[in-house]
Amino acid sequence: MNKRTAYLLCAATAAATLLSGPVPAGAAPVAEPAAGPQAVRIMPLGDSITLGAGSSDGSGYRGPLWNLLAQQTRYVPDFVGSGTSGGAGDADHEGHSGYTVPGIRSGIDRWQAAAGPDVVLIHLGINDIRHHQADPVDTAHQLLALVDRIRTNNPYAAVIVQGLLTDTPGWEQQTSAFNAVVQAEEAPRQAAGQRFRYVPPPRMDNPAELPDQLHPSDSGYRKMAAAYRPAIDEAVAGGWTSRPYVSRAGNESGADGRVRWADFDGDGRPDHVTIADDGRVFVRLNRAGSTSGSAEWQDLGQVARGTTTERRRVRLADFDGDGRFDYLVVNTDGSVNAWINKGGDKAGQTGWQEIGRVATGLTQDLTKVRFADWDGDGRTDYLLFNDSNNLDVYLNRGGDTSGSRGWQPIGRVTTAVNDRNRVRFADNDGDNKADYHFIKPGGGVDLYRNRGGDVTGSNGWEPVGEIATGVTADHSRVHFADFNGDGHADYVLADPDGGASVWLWNGGDPSGPNGWTGIGRAVGGS
Repeated sequence: MNKRTAYLLCAATAAATLLSGPVPAGAAPVAEPAAGPQAVRIMPLGDSITLGAGSSDGSGYRGPLWNLLAQQTRYVPDFVGSGTSGGAGDADHEGHSGYTVPGIRSGIDRWQAAAGPDVVLIHLGINDIRHHQADPVDTAHQLLALVDRIRTNNPYAAVIVQGLLTDTPGWEQQTSAFNAVVQAEEAPRQAAGQRFRYVPPPRMDNPAELPDQLHPSDSGYRKMAAAYRPAIDEAVAGGWTSRPYVSRAGNESGADGRVRWADFDGDGRPDHVTIADDGRVFVRLNRAGSTSGSAEWQDLGQVARGTTTERRRVRLADFDGDGRFDYLVVNTDGSVNAWINKGGDKAGQTGWQEIGRVATGLTQDLTKVRFADWDGDGRTDYLLFNDSNNLDVYLNRGGDTSGSRGWQPIGRVTTAVNDRNRVRFADNDGDNKADYHFIKPGGGVDLYRNRGGDVTGSNGWEPVGEIATGVTADHSRVHFADFNGDGHADYVLADPDGGASVWLWNGGDPSGPNGWTGIGRAVGGS
């Protein structure tokens, strides 16, 4: 089974959920389709042994491991990484010949951000000990620091470390000392809630299994694969590969301007996204979310080549509910096409999954169309203003590619006549549903919390009143996004150079003088 086959199988089992624009009013709602097997992104990370040196097909343990994983049906394995080599059914990996632990540490941030692995398989450290005479205990602690960095980048990633092979002639004592340090960390880390597992290395009983006294032969690599397999199965079964439910990525922020706020990596914080004049998309990851003002930003550079040079047609919102923004384009005829975020350009050919037209659309006027998560299920819905600025909502049930019932119309949810250009949808109260913010001509902001809207049988809207006096009368500069990931939309003031100043929500004006916490200019221009 190759990667394409795996994707197709996964898609086939959940076809109705992913892939006739908003359907006519009165159409009967349909039940949610059953989810297919979970797709698990696995990153083989390490040195030449991970690369596959010494194996007949260049895949090392990755080839036999892929074959073992492909035999089960509980989940769909997807090997990920910036490298592609060898004869494995899925040849993606992050194996780098000759690398030491510090070398891998220097690249892990960008590799992990691009690939978004759920599971990281590590076999690393022999080059440090054997070729650089590094102390094995110090090297083991450096490896554990690498594990900590992976967790910092994504606390939900499972990390499985396979110990160094202890049958390398002349290096048995050093590799055993290294392994002892790493193995001793397994129990306390798991007790602390970390998704960390140590796998003892297999014994290479036959000298032919280490022909160059460093790299295994095919039979040795099969042993390594067999050691990894149950640990991966247990990680999936134990819920270690489940991603956090982050629905705020379903709310677009930044209108149709050059700078948008959207979650690229699924960590629950909006990232700084710039759409260039030629349609290319650039991302700086939000690594802060603090109240200190000392924001850290990780520049990923270009993540999408873009499909249109008219940036106002590009919308960034989570179509498939995985917590990461997807790339939506409202076409000139009003229809909507979607590309699912699989790590962006740096993830290679699979970085964006084109699923085609997801909505026929109901208007060619771009100012009438919004994408926001109305019902809190994690997927962006289709919101449509009419000429009177009333709002109709169509719930995302998979879009056009799921059949004729891909959108569930719930009807008119507001009878307001506010200028739609002054309306912002963002989750204010942490219930994952988009609330209605209105920026008044003087700059003040009124809030109406989403309690089901005007539809019959709902609890309507909860009027909160003015939550911010505002800092500008130019409504085009004001956006709302959950900057620090606490579940409440914050006030973001776009600066002319593409930077932004941020006020964190702390109850708003009704809470008194400390209702907003200003952290100043949180990000510079680009």
